[in-house]
Amino acid sequence: MLTKKRIIWLIAGIAIISLILLIIPGIVDYLDYQKAVEAAGGMPWQDGGKITIVREPCVLDTPATSPTTCAISCPLVTGALGPACTGYIEIDTVGQLGTTFIAAPIGFVYKGGGAHPIAGTQFIAGGATNISPWVIGIPGASASRIQKLVDSFKVIIAGFEDDGK
Repeated sequence: MLTKKRIIWLIAGIAIISLILLIIPGIVDYLDYQKAVEAAGGMPWQDGGKITIVREPCVLDTPATSPTTCAISCPLVTGALGPACTGYIEIDTVGQLGTTFIAAPIGFVYKGGGAHPIAGTQFIAGGATNISPWVIGIPGASASRIQKLVDSFKVIIAGFEDDGK
């Protein structure tokens, strides 16, 4: 028979297990994004900032005058890749390098829990150039929550540190 004490412990246990199951995916996404940040730091080209526009999919223009480009749906990717534009998504960004774009191949695996680029979200990218990225990190909502938690702990720990006085 369940006593009052056992019911309280049962509810507390369920609450703790639920909290753990809610936090673990965020921790995994956060660590995945941190790996993308570290990886991008050692690449020839790297950028980070905010995604402004996602243009997908790049499709060939229908006018008979230019059927081999994606100049209407993805103008920047077309300028860089020409007729190969149909295999890419154009991600327009504002980052440390200014206003630019990333040509992400269709099917690219984004790191950090962000399954797909969305306008207004943060990003980190690295690779040979913006036309051939090797890693693109987009933090998902759960990774962002863990980042806020980590930042809060850093502030608390900084408050306890002795500044030498």
